[in-house]
Amino acid sequence: MQETILDKAVPFFLGLALIEFIWGRRKSVYRWNDSVSDLATGILYSFTGVIITLVAILLYDKIRIYYSVQSLFHLGEFPSSSPLVKTAEGWQFNLESFLAWTFVLLAVDFIYYWFHRATHEIHFLWACHVTHHSSEEFNLTVALRQSMFQRIFEYAFNLPLALLGIPWWMFFICHGILKIYQFWVHTRLIGKLGWMEKILLTPSHHRVHHGRDPEYLDKNHGGILILWDRWFGTYAEEKKEPIYGLTEPLPTFNPIWANLHVYISLWNLVKATLSWKDKLLLLIKKPDWRPDSLGGEKKVPEINRSTYTKFDPTISNSRKVYGVLQFVVLAGLSVYLLKLIKLGKISLALYSGFGLWFFFAFLSLGLVWNGRTKMEKWEVLKFVLLGVLVWNLK
Repeated sequence: MQETILDKAVPFFLGLALIEFIWGRRKSVYRWNDSVSDLATGILYSFTGVIITLVAILLYDKIRIYYSVQSLFHLGEFPSSSPLVKTAEGWQFNLESFLAWTFVLLAVDFIYYWFHRATHEIHFLWACHVTHHSSEEFNLTVALRQSMFQRIFEYAFNLPLALLGIPWWMFFICHGILKIYQFWVHTRLIGKLGWMEKILLTPSHHRVHHGRDPEYLDKNHGGILILWDRWFGTYAEEKKEPIYGLTEPLPTFNPIWANLHVYISLWNLVKATLSWKDKLLLLIKKPDWRPDSLGGEKKVPEINRSTYTKFDPTISNSRKVYGVLQFVVLAGLSVYLLKLIKLGKISLALYSGFGLWFFFAFLSLGLVWNGRTKMEKWEVLKFVLLGVLVWNLK
């Protein structure tokens, strides 16, 4: 259900991004290489999401059926009908259903605040969220820059809702509303919004969240409401436009590395640490924490705004055109493949095979945008592997 809501929203997302691109040309809001990387990570997020969401629904519903308070204490079902019901006399408002839906939406937003905060304060969870922060730009395509693995942990945080007997589809609708709301706050072109700044998450708040300036780090985690940040001490007001991205910028447009680099770094840190206690602490403490054996806590480097430059390798115009065309082809193929799996037209095994191919294809595309030489052999191998998979569709 949530996937259906988000699927229907995607064309509007892309349309709004196009409007922002035209509106913000004087401010250089977009760069082709960065936005292609954003959209590529979004496609990978969609691919893994099919299997993750299916498993999450099965687990969520098992918990709701066998372990919810309704099941254990023989209570009535959680109200889940529509607040507005059409009858012979016309539309009627159901207050109980309205309050139930409002409660679920607030609960989803509250849980999201704590999940989002945890991804910034716990190292192994930061690894599943860092992808979203690794762009040095801030625009609507960054909203689509999501980790392949984040949904695993995000859905796990919401399993307590199953204990309350909330139907899975009710949770997914409210979670979809949360995700759709978050899209519009990823923009530099909307200033402060008066009274809304006191209650709701706004673009100004979320610009702070994406800033790498020391005073902005780990602030404004809210999904829809900024009230949670104000109440729990993680609020910061935008007083200057942030510098966006990571404290250690990611020097690549490779969407695969954007998903994996913190996992690999964390693994290397754990291997380099002899103490089992420190190994565990590396996983659960803040991302900058290090044991004394590894030099102690990392210091956040100061930003010299006068000398700061974004990662932007020079590549030929022909490579730019090739990179854009390749991305358009990959995006079209991904939409087609997602449609096939949702209609049950291909097996899960073949879908997984195509998923691995897309993993390799975006890895190769990242080499194009990074300006790597001698990447032609990877492109040839990419098309050979595609031919093998297409042959198996017969």
